[in-house]
Amino acid sequence: MTNTQNDGASVRNLVASCDLRDAATVPKALFGYVASVIDPSAPSVYIIDLLPPLSTAMQSFLTGIGAFNNAPHSPREVAGRRLRLLECLDAFIDEARLGEGSGTVKRSVGDGERS
Repeated sequence: MTNTQNDGASVRNLVASCDLRDAATVPKALFGYVASVIDPSAPSVYIIDLLPPLSTAMQSFLTGIGAFNNAPHSPREVAGRRLRLLECLDAFIDEARLGEGSGTVKRSVGDGERS
């Protein structure tokens, strides 16, 4: 497993298990992972397209768990919002993994063309 995959797995584990005390760490962990995945020289359109729903799901989850107003929603509502965030995160992790693989192929092809 690469560092990027490890980061994705650790962020996923954080989201899956966090409570109100840990919720404030989710944005930093999530966006740290996002920043590590995006290649500024060749950003993936698919990864960029996943950012708005990922951000929206995170905000919805944090609001639901009570991170902003200390008034959490029902446990069922929080579970639904957590599940939505996990679905968005899983899609993002999958695209990052695919992008990482295709980036390696593109670099290899590009290196071969220069020879």
